[in-house]
Amino acid sequence: MEDARLRGGGGMMRAVIISGCALSLAGCMGVPGGNEASKGPNRLTAVAGYTAGYDAAGALVVMRQATPFANYDGAEAKRAANAICGGAVASSIDDTYRDGAWVFAEGCA
Repeated sequence: MEDARLRGGGGMMRAVIISGCALSLAGCMGVPGGNEASKGPNRLTAVAGYTAGYDAAGALVVMRQATPFANYDGAEAKRAANAICGGAVASSIDDTYRDGAWVFAEGCA
C-alpha cells in the first residue's frame, strides 16, 4: 500500500507556503494614502518673524527670529505653526520644546 505522503498529499503544507508568499507580496504593495511621511514634506509658508523646517524625523521645527521661544510660548508657537503650514499643524501630545524652538512631531496636517 502506498503512503499518502509519497503521492504528493501534502496539500496543507503547500497551502501554507502559498499563503505566506501571498502575504509577503501584499505587504509590499502598501495602503492607498500610505504613511504621511512617505509623501514628503509639505511646502511651508513664510511667516514674518519665524523660521521653520523639518528635522530628520519629519517633525516641524518652529523658531522665533527675535528672541528664542521659551517653554511657556507654546500657544504662540502653535499659532505660528498653523500659519506656516497654511492653516493646520498636526499638533499632538508628542509636541515638545527644545533649545529655543517648538517641535511639532507630526508636522503639517
